[in-house]
Amino acid sequence: MNLVDREVAVAVALRAFASVEGQVVYVDRAVRSPGTVVLGMESHLVDVPCLVVFCDHRPGANWMHSCAYALVDPTGPTVLHTLSSDRPPAFGRLPETWVIASDPNGRADLLSP
Repeated sequence: MNLVDREVAVAVALRAFASVEGQVVYVDRAVRSPGTVVLGMESHLVDVPCLVVFCDHRPGANWMHSCAYALVDPTGPTVLHTLSSDRPPAFGRLPETWVIASDPNGRADLLSP
């Protein structure tokens, strides 16, 4: 598994979703290879390596509620795809490769402390 540095992942995530009061932005440091990437209930075909970014619009609320995903090229300024959804990348805690990119209100609840 290829992981990008935390600082790179955070910068990539903030290209996709700005820091907004009341929202939490997470990013998976694991680079997805070209091919099919699952975002919520949908699958998307990408032809370049990418990172998955997840924006929780209502952290702390039970699912299903408004959220969004983005696929972002970790080597350039390109946001490849964005998608509105109503479910997180995983129910429960996210895998250890995920980090918080933005949490202005300290409400992140999908990562282990």
